[in-house]
Amino acid sequence: DDDDDDDDDDDDDDEDEPPAKKAKVEDKPKKKIDLDGSTSESLKVFVGGLPYSATEEQIKKDFGECGEITDFHMPKNEEGQPRGIAFITFATQEGLDAALKYDGDDYGGRMLKVNKAGEKGKGKDKG
Repeated sequence: DDDDDDDDDDDDDDEDEPPAKKAKVEDKPKKKIDLDGSTSESLKVFVGGLPYSATEEQIKKDFGECGEITDFHMPKNEEGQPRGIAFITFATQEGLDAALKYDGDDYGGRMLKVNKAGEKGKGKDKG
């Protein structure tokens, strides 16, 4: 019987507080998303056709010649082996454009595929 009382008390307390707290927290992140989210997404390229022997350092070095890299992600498979793809986010549009010029290049014996990462998704039509 005692337990039931405790539970009821807890529930009441919980319900009274969060709404007030929530409103305040939600104001801030919104701005951040506009700043980072939209720009970094649009400066991200998908690179496919990488040789499996290529290391993260090597790819970073080669694509770093295009421009400053702000984010680099090289997915691996279950065995921890590279999948021959990478996602690279550049600091500037120029870096992105330069990287896109690698599309179709021979890289370590394989043909590179470079395209803007966001472009598969529909609904974000930018001209």
